[in-house]
Amino acid sequence: MKNVTFFTLLPESIKGKSMEADKEFLLYVTRAFNFADKNNLNLQNSCGVTTFENSSLDKYFSKLKRRSTVLIISPALVANPSILNNFIKKDVTFRVIEGDYLMKPKLLKELWLEEAKTATINFPDAVDYLIKTEVLTSEGKVRQA
Repeated sequence: MKNVTFFTLLPESIKGKSMEADKEFLLYVTRAFNFADKNNLNLQNSCGVTTFENSSLDKYFSKLKRRSTVLIISPALVANPSILNNFIKKDVTFRVIEGDYLMKPKLLKELWLEEAKTATINFPDAVDYLIKTEVLTSEGKVRQA
């Protein structure tokens, strides 16, 4: 049995303020445990980030072991550069539950920044979020290459 970390990255809509937030979080946990059982994986160090605006992410990433495999629900939930940088520092591999494929955070960051270059044209509704997370400058240029 391989040991893996289950690290949930929840959408910004879940901030624990609604009655449904705990149910949605439980759904993510249930999916992770079902996936682990089917694939003979042992979940360890389970932790989660409830919002991308959390300034104290260090406590979450301190639970991650270097070079571990991390189960996540969807790679689309790790579009924040500061979160990706923390994963890159730990040199983890994402094992994405939907589709069951492996991906390194560094590759995901490169793909995300490539998409961000055309965000003002292709994803105008996302521009404010990209500026807030410092992917784009206020002029709409990619901050990190």
